[in-house]
Amino acid sequence: MSMRVKLAVIFVVLAFGCKRETVSPVTPALVSQAEFNLVASGGNCSNTNVQGGYEVSIPTGINDFVIVQVNVTAPGKYVVSTPAINGLSFSDSGTFNSTGVTSIFLKANGTPLSGGNFSFALNAGSSVCSFEVSVFDPSLSTIAENDHMYFGNPSNAAAIIDSANNYLMRKPYYSISYSRDMGKPNWVSWHLYASDLGNTPRLNDFRPDFTLPAGWYQVQSNSYSGSGFDRGHNIPSADRTSSLSANSATFLMTNMIPQAPNNNQLTWASFEDSLRRLVNGGSEIYIIMGNYGVGGTGSYGYTTTVDNGRVTVPAYIWKVAVVMQNGINDSARVNANTRIISVLVPNDNNVSSNWKGYRTSIDVIEAATGYDLLSRMPAALQALIEAKVDNL
Repeated sequence: MSMRVKLAVIFVVLAFGCKRETVSPVTPALVSQAEFNLVASGGNCSNTNVQGGYEVSIPTGINDFVIVQVNVTAPGKYVVSTPAINGLSFSDSGTFNSTGVTSIFLKANGTPLSGGNFSFALNAGSSVCSFEVSVFDPSLSTIAENDHMYFGNPSNAAAIIDSANNYLMRKPYYSISYSRDMGKPNWVSWHLYASDLGNTPRLNDFRPDFTLPAGWYQVQSNSYSGSGFDRGHNIPSADRTSSLSANSATFLMTNMIPQAPNNNQLTWASFEDSLRRLVNGGSEIYIIMGNYGVGGTGSYGYTTTVDNGRVTVPAYIWKVAVVMQNGINDSARVNANTRIISVLVPNDNNVSSNWKGYRTSIDVIEAATGYDLLSRMPAALQALIEAKVDNL
């Protein structure tokens, strides 16, 4: 057989011996819709965490969101949203890859139209729950009845960058003078009324305050760890138990100071409980808490700073409470007989648990701090009540 014939035979064998395979296009697997329920208690979304700061006429941003728990029974895609209320709505979408309890992050959308507390309803399948978001309105007069700074701005704090160590933060549930360089508040002021006290549990959601100006150091939830000092609230968690958002607001680190544990858990806690008992008994109270000096004694001894020098430990902690019976026209009802409770306590772990032993006058606190407390009261009345030391 000639070479040409051999090659022809081989070609035919190869041609007919090889099967042509047809490659079918790959169809992507379809992701089904998830099945899940909202975790709720008494109609409220459980363990809700409202993040960010909501202010009238200020568009929401990436730091404004609400964390809500869900129980996933079948993985898949999900889309959830709330109706728009007061120019605001919240939404989230994504994919659940497994079953069980997890969290969704509802991004805030829109621009708040007015100030106040607003409830948002969330639906998922047959489950419904709601959460509350507070919107701050800076246009409201600082002398409005029950305002957190009703009796004045002790240090003339201002909400401008140039006032970095006396920076005013007007929040829905309290007001702050904050010190950037000390990483703590100078003072916190709030109004306490019976409606502020409810059944909301303590949330313990300590976290940085994202509303501080850009570029400022944000004290972290673990910044005090291993220091021997508590994350001491200025406005107590128990003074804001009317809602989840109210209680959560007290756990921002801008509301904390490094406080000696016994001072915080015994002396200070006892004083706070006493004030709430007065409120439950028919009183309303205007409260200012602050601190001054450098250096305190915690569980591990004396120190001047924590968090690698970024947070100053104060030497003294003080509080002033203006107590009056519930009513209206508060400024007109204050007189020489109004009960004023002023307390000044060393930031020391060896202090007595009896807060009454640390009562003093407003005059003493003003002399130590340089502040002008209760500055909206008439000068003659200030002279009378600021010299008094409570003895009830």
